[in-house]
Amino acid sequence: MSWSNFNLIEVLNISGEAGVFARKSIPEGAVVGVFDGVAEIFTVDGQGQVDWRGHDGGMSIHLKLSDGILYAIMPNLGVGTSGIDYINHSCKPNCRADAGLLVVETIKNINKGEQLTLNYHDMDIIKLGRKCWCEDVPENERCVL
Repeated sequence: MSWSNFNLIEVLNISGEAGVFARKSIPEGAVVGVFDGVAEIFTVDGQGQVDWRGHDGGMSIHLKLSDGILYAIMPNLGVGTSGIDYINHSCKPNCRADAGLLVVETIKNINKGEQLTLNYHDMDIIKLGRKCWCEDVPENERCVL
């Protein structure tokens, strides 16, 4: 679905969950990936339920929700997910998505082996109705979604 700089990052499975980790030290401002896919429009009912029309909503990148319409990017059919597609959320991220939410770059120096994260809330990537699950942040300081 996306482009990833595999010279800098790798996907590792830690405790049963995939995440993106630094293959080596990465300087601040480095581009580590670019989200890609097909722009789609989905309807959202009054209870926040999305009509995914047979798509896997778990792989969507929410761009904007406006007047009951969800604008999202979905994986290209027949193209597998890898690399930056597995970047996880943190309330204290070390990366950000820029240039229309699609280019992922570091916002600080990252050490070899450190997990790369984004604050999904900043880009509306957290699925509708999903609460923040950051364990490293006290409950009262977690993202308000």
